[in-house]
Amino acid sequence: MELQSLVGLFDSTLHPDPSVRQNAEKQLQQLESQEGFLTTLLQMIGTADIGIGTKQAASIYFKNRIRRSWSGSNRALEQYPAISEGERTLTKENILGAIYSSPQAIKRQLTECLGVILKFDFPEKWSQLTVQIKELVHAQDAQKVYTGLLAMLEVIKVFRYSVPNREVVDEIAKELFPQVQKIAADAVSSNDDLAMRMVWISFKSYYNCIQSGIPTSFKEPENLVAWGTCFIKMIEKPIAFDRETISEDSAQEPAWKAKKWAIRSVNRLYCRYGNPALLPAGNAKKHGAFAKLFTANFLPQILQVYLKQIEGFTTGHVWMSLRVRGLISQFLADCVKEKSAWKLLKPHVEGIVSHFIFPQMCFSEADQELWEDNPVEYVQKRIDPIDDFGVANIAASNLLVDFAIDRKKATLSIILDFVNKVLATYSQSPEDARDPRSKDGALNMMGALCSVLGSRKSPIADKLQDFVLTHIVPEFTSKYGFLRARALDTFCRYSNVEFSDKRILGSVFESVFTLLNDPELPVRVHAALALQPMIENVEIRDIIAQHLPNVMQVFLNLTNEIDSDTITHVIEEFVEVFADKMAPFALQLGQQLCDTFMRVMGDTAVSTQDMSSTDIEDISDKTMAAAGVLKTLGTLVINLESSPEVVYRLEEVVFPVVRYVLEQRLIDLYDEVFEILDCCMFSVKSVSPNAWSLFGTIYDCFKNDGIDFIEEMLPSLDNYVSYGTDIVASNSDVQARLFDIIETVMKSERVGENDRVCACKLTEAIMLHGRGKVDGMIPGFISLAAAYLLVADAIQTSAFLIYSLEVILNALHYNPVITLNVLEQYKWTEGIFTRLMQNVSKFTRVHDKKLLILGLVAVLSVPAEQLPAPLQGGLGQLFEGILQTFRTYGTAVEARNTVEKLYESDDDLDEDYDNLGNEFEWDENDDDEAADFENGDDDADDMENEFLKHLAGKASKALGSDDDDDDGAFGSEDDDYDAGLEEEFSLETPLDSINAYVFFQDKFAEIQNTNQAVYNAIVQGLNQESSHYVQTLIEEANKQRAEQAIL
Repeated sequence: MELQSLVGLFDSTLHPDPSVRQNAEKQLQQLESQEGFLTTLLQMIGTADIGIGTKQAASIYFKNRIRRSWSGSNRALEQYPAISEGERTLTKENILGAIYSSPQAIKRQLTECLGVILKFDFPEKWSQLTVQIKELVHAQDAQKVYTGLLAMLEVIKVFRYSVPNREVVDEIAKELFPQVQKIAADAVSSNDDLAMRMVWISFKSYYNCIQSGIPTSFKEPENLVAWGTCFIKMIEKPIAFDRETISEDSAQEPAWKAKKWAIRSVNRLYCRYGNPALLPAGNAKKHGAFAKLFTANFLPQILQVYLKQIEGFTTGHVWMSLRVRGLISQFLADCVKEKSAWKLLKPHVEGIVSHFIFPQMCFSEADQELWEDNPVEYVQKRIDPIDDFGVANIAASNLLVDFAIDRKKATLSIILDFVNKVLATYSQSPEDARDPRSKDGALNMMGALCSVLGSRKSPIADKLQDFVLTHIVPEFTSKYGFLRARALDTFCRYSNVEFSDKRILGSVFESVFTLLNDPELPVRVHAALALQPMIENVEIRDIIAQHLPNVMQVFLNLTNEIDSDTITHVIEEFVEVFADKMAPFALQLGQQLCDTFMRVMGDTAVSTQDMSSTDIEDISDKTMAAAGVLKTLGTLVINLESSPEVVYRLEEVVFPVVRYVLEQRLIDLYDEVFEILDCCMFSVKSVSPNAWSLFGTIYDCFKNDGIDFIEEMLPSLDNYVSYGTDIVASNSDVQARLFDIIETVMKSERVGENDRVCACKLTEAIMLHGRGKVDGMIPGFISLAAAYLLVADAIQTSAFLIYSLEVILNALHYNPVITLNVLEQYKWTEGIFTRLMQNVSKFTRVHDKKLLILGLVAVLSVPAEQLPAPLQGGLGQLFEGILQTFRTYGTAVEARNTVEKLYESDDDLDEDYDNLGNEFEWDENDDDEAADFENGDDDADDMENEFLKHLAGKASKALGSDDDDDDGAFGSEDDDYDAGLEEEFSLETPLDSINAYVFFQDKFAEIQNTNQAVYNAIVQGLNQESSHYVQTLIEEANKQRAEQAIL
């Protein structure tokens, strides 16, 4: 392929005339499938006399070609031309040379390409790469060394998390890292840009080597000393900076990056492998020796270095990026938990709190700038942080909390004395001399400690009322918006404080309510959040109810100003609490929520048109906000159950949103829209024309990609069947679509048995609700279940086994003659009933047992002459199966009722949790010097596990669990399946209205009177005990019949 022709085309892609650009791009698309295209691009990139803009355009095109097609997957080949083997070989032979000769901006593009190639080709198809890298890192040419380091890093990144291929990383660590350490050690003293880049990449490679494991060579004392010395030198290395002009942008410069990666590597070593307190029990033996080596020989020195950096930062002699500040806070937090580290850190707590933590928790210049320029982003960073790991102010806050929780005796008084001093200075100063940012920092610190100080056993519990009234509430009227917002946030965190005069809370509410109309968006948001805990107070709830229309309008206005999952959660809670008062403005609320949703999705659609310039977190924020809006809509609908006419009108507003999500295939929102549809139909217990208009859309959605969401679809599909039975029964198109959904799920290899269970549940709903009306669907249902029941090892889980058998039982209950004719037509009778009777003991739930009884009784109700031959000799066994099921049926009903009451009793659960210590534990005998954290800090997890075990024990007792349970006459066919099914308390079916005892009595009498041959067959084989038990069942039926008559 001719080089100059390609150069001309890429020059044209930069032309200002759109038509010229489009023509060049079209020609490039035609050429990219030709042999030699990629290697010619690499040649272009490495040619010295070609303009940098043209080279960058070529490198981007090269990267896109590699990313799209190198995998060679079927999906890639469907969309893009394949890359030939010859082209692949030449690309691998030339890419390292291209990286070497390229300017830095293009090196980055090519290095990304190298990573893609390595993902698919290394080591099997590129075994010589390691040798090439080794040659490069041993070269005398610094650019070659740098190229080797870049390539080595890409190899490590491919395998850093891979357990099966861990030996690749270990081998690189053994063979290459001795030389890499020498490179870093030599370069760390230089101020040259390339030298700093080599240090940065060396440290980043080290960090990635220890992501999921630590190479054996790294544990050797001399290795730790060598690398540790390197890290410390880089961390201590003075880097010149101008205090007036330095910004976070400077953190991207090589020297600052090298410093950051040195700190990240040290932190990773310590928190993952070198801190005895943080080692999981399973790794204590594996890494214990290294942890002792690290804490004894390296930790004291590195901690002193960190403390010196903090000192330099507080005096202005050292600059730290936000990320580095966060990393240092995380390291210190890990030191708090380990005994020997804490002894070294303890003397410095006061200085760390006052000079390092506190300044980071104060309202900053950057906060002020964000508040003014983008208040929406400011709020989102405060209330909806998606990724707060390592964020400086949050890491500082977490360090403060770790001090207060893990070393409370040594630190809490220091922290509180400092906060009190700041608050006192502020209060006692003339108003024009007060520092509002210091007050903000003090309140922020108190807010962070709310879980500790807000406890009922807190040593300052009796002072919290004065704190709230003296230092928080007055700032509701501060002239500084950020201080009003902070006061509201802190009040919200201490909302459990009880006031001696109940009128105080009413006064506070009036202040908060006023701030809902504050001119500053962050203040309005925090005012809305502050109202949320207030609704737990009955008196305040009544006051809020009087202002409810205004409050809800403010909430809706906020959703139009900011996409916040937290705000929509507050609206959702208000809808739940004030459900009985929502009907008058439910339509307006629903319409505004729908408008908000469509606006958010419109913003998302615009953002995704150009992903190269879009912050993926911003899209995620909007998707979460959209999901929150939809969830609130669902809550609104379900709380209007007593107002069906309002729900019908609300459907007209809400269903276009549902249709939009399904038609646009917004799969991240499927769960929410199906819940809305479910809530609408469930609330009115019918399927409106509006709902039926969506049925075709749901079916189309299923046929596109919805099969993966059958579990989310099931409640809505079940409602169509349950509440729209007449349409299902009379409309063959609806029946065909329902059957297609079921058949597709049952036959598709794309789904698992949990999804097939959903198909079985939908099958059951159709047969139970459409009894006598959908005869044509029954043979197909039976065939789908039989395909699994009659094939050995086709069923892997107990759940799918039971639900498959219940398809047959439902068919028998629906119409035993049709069912038995189908089974006999295909010679399935003996196999199906054998499988059924082998698994009687697996029918453990009340619903399962009742269905088993009804299905088997249905068989015995068939005239003897119509019964298939395989069953005529086993009627006694079928009857024994019924009796066996009844023997445990009563116990199952009692257990179900007991467990249902247990789960409904929220107060009991809360009490159980409180009894297990569901608040911060204040131990008067705590001794920080003696406290030993070397066994980890899992006390909270242990407490939670204890609570779960406690609940499990109560549930087990209610269910009458017995390890010596006897399967009776009909045992399990094997023990290879998982545990039994749990009761579904929300499940409602037509079987609920059937009393199993009364049903049995009536059918037994009917068989005796009208089906004498079957009656004789089943009673002749009964022993004395079974005969007596039949009479017991009849007596129980008479008893329950009498009780029903009284009711």
